[in-house]
Amino acid sequence: MTVAVTGVGVLSAFGVGVESFWDGLVAGRSGVAPIRRFAVPDGALGAEVPALDARAFVHSPVGRRIDRVSLMALAACRLALADAGLGPEAIPPARTGLAIGTALGNLSETAPFLERLHAGRPANPLVFPNMVMNAPLSYASIELGVTGPSALLTEQEASGEAAVAWGASLVAAGDADVCLAGGADELAPIRHQVLREAGVLPRRPARPFDASADGAVPGEGAAVLVLEPLARARARGVRVYACVEPHPGYGLPSAVHGFPRDAMALAERLAPLVEDVDAVFAAASGAPAVDGVEVAALAYALGGRQVPVTAPRGAIGDFGAAGALVAAAAALAVFDGAVPPTVGTTDAPRTLDVVLGDARRRRVTSALVHGLARGGVCRPVRFCEAG
Repeated sequence: MTVAVTGVGVLSAFGVGVESFWDGLVAGRSGVAPIRRFAVPDGALGAEVPALDARAFVHSPVGRRIDRVSLMALAACRLALADAGLGPEAIPPARTGLAIGTALGNLSETAPFLERLHAGRPANPLVFPNMVMNAPLSYASIELGVTGPSALLTEQEASGEAAVAWGASLVAAGDADVCLAGGADELAPIRHQVLREAGVLPRRPARPFDASADGAVPGEGAAVLVLEPLARARARGVRVYACVEPHPGYGLPSAVHGFPRDAMALAERLAPLVEDVDAVFAAASGAPAVDGVEVAALAYALGGRQVPVTAPRGAIGDFGAAGALVAAAAALAVFDGAVPPTVGTTDAPRTLDVVLGDARRRRVTSALVHGLARGGVCRPVRFCEAG
C-alpha cells in the first residue's frame, strides 16, 4: 500500500509551523544562537524553539502538568492534523496510530527531580509521570483521543527517522488508516553540562561536512507527519506532499557508544537506496565521527553521480529527534522542488555535490533521509513523488 504524507507539523528554532521551518531552511538561515532559556557559561550555542503557549495546544485537564517535550510533540501533532485538513471528528480513534521518537525525553524535570532525591530532599511526586520516556506518546494519545496502535521509539540520534519508518510501515500494512509519526527532544541544562565536561561542545556554529568542523551544536524541536494511504488521501481530495517508502533499517558493527566506522560496509547498504534519488538529506552534523564516515560512504555509493546533498542539522541543531525534522524537510523538498543549502559549511568535500549558498531549485522525484546513530544504527527513509 502506498503511504502518503498529507500533513506536516514542525516546531524548530525558526519558529512554530511548517512555513517558518521551510522558509528558514530554503533561505539558508541558521537557527543557532546563544542559549537564552536557561543559564549557560560562556554564551554556549544552541538551536532553541521559541516559547510555547500550552493553552494553544492543551485542551484537557490532564495536560495541565505537561512537560516541555510532550508539549512540543503534542503541538506538532495538532499542527500536522490541521495541515492535513483533519479535525478531531475526522480521525477514527481506533484506526489512528501514533509513533513518537525521542532520544532523551524530559531532561528538564528529570534531572532536578533526581538531584533532590539523591540529596535526601522531598521531590514533587506529580512530576514523576512526566519522567517516563513514553510521556509524549501518552499526552498526545489522551489529548487527541487516539486509541490505535502506538509506539515510543528511542534509537539515539535516529529516533526521529525510526518513528517515521515505523509509522509508515503501520499504514502500509493496513493496521492504521492514519498515523501521526515524528518525534521531539529538548535542550536542557544537564545536557549542556555533560557535553561541556566531555569537551565536545563547540563555541561556534556547526559546519557539517566541513574539513575544519569541530563538533555538532545541540538543538531541540519537534516534527510530526500525517501518514495515510494514498488512495484515502486522493478520496479526501487533499494535498499530498510526498509518498514515503518504509525501510526496516539495519545495523553495522560499531563501539557501543560509537558511530559506524566501516565506510565501505555502509556504502554497500546505501548503494541500492541512492541509485535513483535526486537528493540526499544527510546525517552530518559537524561531528567528525559522523561526517567522515558518511562522506566516504555516500561518495562510494553514489559512484560519481552528482546528486545534491544537504545536511539540515547545521541549521536546526543536533538532537535525537532531529531526523523527524529532516524527514519533514525531505517531504517538502519533493513537494516544493528545492534542496536547501547546508548552513555554515565553506570547505565541503569535492567527492560530494554538497548544496552551499543558495537552495538548489530542481525537480525532486525522490529523496533519501540518511539516519545514523550510535551503536551502529542506520535508519534510512525514502520519500518520492505521488504517482
